[in-house]
Amino acid sequence: MGAGAVRFGERLRALRQERGLSLAELARATSYSKSYLSRVETGRRPGHELLAAACARALGVAPELLGPPDAAPAAPSATAPGSPAAPAAPVAVPVQLPPAPGVFAGREEALAELDGALAAARPRWGEGGPRVWVVDGMGGVGKTALVVRWAHRVRDRFPDGVLFSDLAGHGSSGAPREPGEVLDGFLRALGADAGTIPPRVPERSALLRTLLAERRVLLVLDNAAAPAQVRPLLPGAPGCLVLVTSRTRMAGLVVRDGARRVTLAPLPPERAVELLRRTLGPERVDADPAAARELVLRCGRLPLALLVAAERALSRPGLTLARVNEELRSDRTRLHVLAAADDGDSALRTVFSWSYRALAPEPGRAFRLLALHPGAGLTAETAAALLGTTAGNAHELLDVLADVHLLELEAPERYRFHSLLQVYGRELAEGRDSPRDRAAALDRLYDWYRQGADAAGRLLEPGARPAGAAPLPGVRPPVFGAAEEAVAWCEAHLADLLSVIRHAARAGRPPAAWQLPFALWSFFHRRHHRAQWLNAARIAVAAAAGSPDPRALTASLALLGAAQLHAGRPVEAEIHLRRALARCADGGADPESECAARNNLAELVLGRGRAAEALELLAPALPLARTAGHRWVERVTLTNLGDASLRLGRLADAERFLLEGLSLRPAGPDPRTEGLALLHLGTVYRALGRLPQAVGCLRRALELHDASGDRRARGRVLEQLGHALVALGRPEEAVPGRHEAPAGPADAGERPPVLPLPGAGPAAPVAAAPTPAALAPAVLAPAAAKPVAPGEARVPEQSRRHWYRL
Repeated sequence: MGAGAVRFGERLRALRQERGLSLAELARATSYSKSYLSRVETGRRPGHELLAAACARALGVAPELLGPPDAAPAAPSATAPGSPAAPAAPVAVPVQLPPAPGVFAGREEALAELDGALAAARPRWGEGGPRVWVVDGMGGVGKTALVVRWAHRVRDRFPDGVLFSDLAGHGSSGAPREPGEVLDGFLRALGADAGTIPPRVPERSALLRTLLAERRVLLVLDNAAAPAQVRPLLPGAPGCLVLVTSRTRMAGLVVRDGARRVTLAPLPPERAVELLRRTLGPERVDADPAAARELVLRCGRLPLALLVAAERALSRPGLTLARVNEELRSDRTRLHVLAAADDGDSALRTVFSWSYRALAPEPGRAFRLLALHPGAGLTAETAAALLGTTAGNAHELLDVLADVHLLELEAPERYRFHSLLQVYGRELAEGRDSPRDRAAALDRLYDWYRQGADAAGRLLEPGARPAGAAPLPGVRPPVFGAAEEAVAWCEAHLADLLSVIRHAARAGRPPAAWQLPFALWSFFHRRHHRAQWLNAARIAVAAAAGSPDPRALTASLALLGAAQLHAGRPVEAEIHLRRALARCADGGADPESECAARNNLAELVLGRGRAAEALELLAPALPLARTAGHRWVERVTLTNLGDASLRLGRLADAERFLLEGLSLRPAGPDPRTEGLALLHLGTVYRALGRLPQAVGCLRRALELHDASGDRRARGRVLEQLGHALVALGRPEEAVPGRHEAPAGPADAGERPPVLPLPGAGPAAPVAAAPTPAALAPAVLAPAAAKPVAPGEARVPEQSRRHWYRL
């Protein structure tokens, strides 16, 4: 080496040491390797202008302080046998970035994450090779715009150049570009002589690594199809950074090549509005902010869709945002509207088609049929119902679609369609799948939800209903081991259940539209989903009006009446329950439906203090319940008869009805109805002065209502138990902390509705009920047999004023 080289290296070392930087720290700051910098400082390698500029930035000095660098180095030559020949010419400095996007907003977090690729806080990451980042997401979400924007922002950090290639993994230009073709372009851009470029991909890849050794180059590989397309393009130099964009998740690059991933989702609503402001101008957006927010939703918060919609508004100054929204409201025309007239590649339908065309036949069929789901959420089980396959196979197909961002992984084991992709999938299904296949897929989905809701109902109200119809072929119903699992399933699927009910009504499927709300009544009641219950019941009534099944409308009217009763709308409830009862009188229902209408109407009038009218309604209901052969309905009817008799002061009749109801054993445990019967029976015994028996009944009722979670009925039990304990002369056993205000007389929330059982077959014959005397020893244990434990019901002294009024 000449003296000049030594002088440059000496100046570099002196400045580095003066600023207290180690050789390793300087290497991290400049992205040149420690060994290379050491050779420069000792004069074994020449300095050059690019190195001088990088070191000056890292040391915080002007480049002139380092003095004139040595001449730019020639590209290193390959010395190993069989290695590719390096060009003799100096390495060129290419800058191939396309223009930065004209309008950009809403990706501050992603830009900051990419900034981390250059942060000195990661000293070891990438020391053995290039830093690789993958930006993935669905078509139109703005991956290329983000990467190009960031690359322009940090270009000065890569003094040896920027290489860019559209790999055409998904696009209109045909097959993805071959790595060898891309390598040829990169090598030429770096100054390699065309005659020295090897013919085979491995040798070209090796030559690229040779040319980029000790260099700081940014490589942007846009629109990649698969890791195999990218891997030959990766340099080996730790100073290089590679940005890859793709519609696939590029898991191979993450696993094998240590890539970091940034996944782009649609813009948050406020950022999407900001993109509109920057495109249309703040005056136009601020003039109608509600229309701007709606436009954001109609475009699915997708940047490409928003830009196309904004261009549509810009090209016609008189077109208001509200009018653009009107054009986008129909799913059938939305994708047509979201197309740039003079640029087919900017049409949403075209952009989506690039992803769809890359699918194999089975995932392609899955994409089309899954898009038929009335909601946006999918699980392996709902997908299996739509596709008529197993949950395991459906899960594999969902993963395939999520890997190429035709679905989003919303949560573990739960997937979701982007709204515009779902519209596109439905378009494809209408064009490629027969009406019969589409109808069969939806019927399986309806049945899967109905089977699940029915199974949940049998756990939530044991004995309240027999098993429903057998599942359709290809449907594997959910199975629950406990009521908690059933509730969790209903809660998780609630939005989709309501979407399915609405869709079935619009699609002219009355059985699904009224049977599914009916199957959900115990869940709605237990979880106090009153608004959802009301909406579902109204849809059921409208759908059942056109059903040839005479039970459909009667059952739906009873369902709506029960929903209104429990929502605190007694006037509307009475109208619908009386309509249901009138249909029963005209022969429009079976004994179960009439019994249900009578019991629910009796509950309503009881709550309004009309006990005598309730008895008149219930008198025909008992033989109807026995005719139906369903013991739970009979038990509820007897409990209601006991309640009405109690309110009228007919204590002997009340005792007889309640004991008979308690003697029945439905198909499964029924803590709600049994607890109410014991509450009424305890009240009867308190009124008769049989206080030990009253305390025994009420203790057991409290346990049952604790188990069922019925807080309103529990409050009434606590009041009655407190009064009985006070009357027994044991007020010290009352604990104020356990007292809860009882439900008022107009509050019907504690009693589960009685509803008809559509599709139910006859139950087992009802055995003769045991006499009250036979039941009494088991139920009416005296109070002394079980002392009130600490923490049980204790009522404050003032509660003596709140005697239950007979």
